[in-house]
Amino acid sequence: MGAYLVVLGASVAATLLAPGLMGHIFSLLCAAILASLILMFFMGLRAADNLLRVFALAGLMWLTIMVSLTMMDYISRDINECPNAQADDVAINTQECPLDSARSSDKS
Repeated sequence: MGAYLVVLGASVAATLLAPGLMGHIFSLLCAAILASLILMFFMGLRAADNLLRVFALAGLMWLTIMVSLTMMDYISRDINECPNAQADDVAINTQECPLDSARSSDKS
């Protein structure tokens, strides 16, 4: 329990003291450590059968697959293709966007 609180405090400190990329990386590292502490101690996988460990690992692998597929979809989108379709403040509309005509007809 003490280790959990120490890592949680380090995560909060990293959020407040280290903005930017290093803060994000450290926060993700702290989240991974917290998740492993929860799995091992609070869920009791340290003293569990091997079959239960295999199913816990399978669930973790499935979560990894789903998150990575979601991130691949998010990363592969071209925001400059049609910026007004996603956010008006993100990019300048340099080409005709098919959604612009739909939006202008909705307003009138």
